[in-house]
Amino acid sequence: MGPGEHRPHDEEYWTAPWSTALFAGDLFEAIPFGDQPTTLYRADDGKHFVGEVGFAYGLLTTPTCDMAEQRGEGATAHPFRVLVPVLPLAAVAERAGAVADSVKLLRSRDTLHPYMYLPPLPGVLEEESVACLFRPSLVSDELLAEPPRRVAQLQPEARRHLKVKLAAYWGRVAVDPKELPLQERDEEELRAADWPPSRYDGGGAVTVKRG
Repeated sequence: MGPGEHRPHDEEYWTAPWSTALFAGDLFEAIPFGDQPTTLYRADDGKHFVGEVGFAYGLLTTPTCDMAEQRGEGATAHPFRVLVPVLPLAAVAERAGAVADSVKLLRSRDTLHPYMYLPPLPGVLEEESVACLFRPSLVSDELLAEPPRRVAQLQPEARRHLKVKLAAYWGRVAVDPKELPLQERDEEELRAADWPPSRYDGGGAVTVKRG
């Protein structure tokens, strides 16, 4: 059993930016992760990548509903945004032995709790990657918009899978994805009619071919 049973199919992950608001699972470029500790701690089990990360792609994990007030005339509920670094799977496997031993399992079932598997995104993520759920960083909403840094968004199936992964890692609970709604409330009302769809989007976004 593999994609489609334990995680979405590869073609169900990425889509070009389309919404006037932010969603959990949005992908941003040039996010600073340099404030994270990398030299004081060592991984005992070989599962966690503890190498230095400077600027990298970042996956937004702040709950969509917690940013809901930004729907009203550009207002934000609060200025804090939590992102986790997105790194090439090969680089993480090279530095974390337990990941290297579980690459096939991660690719097929995505059951390694500290990470979320992400398929390639042409023009952005040129190879298989992972979101390091255990390494969150806090940035401001303004940093994501000035300059615009959003390059892609997750499709509904992958967004729901992100919720399942976050619950498994941070809550240590197993959530049946079928128990979660596929879309956010009033999601279609946030679909932009023009480009760029929001102040978070600009020239760096890619065109994603949908399967």
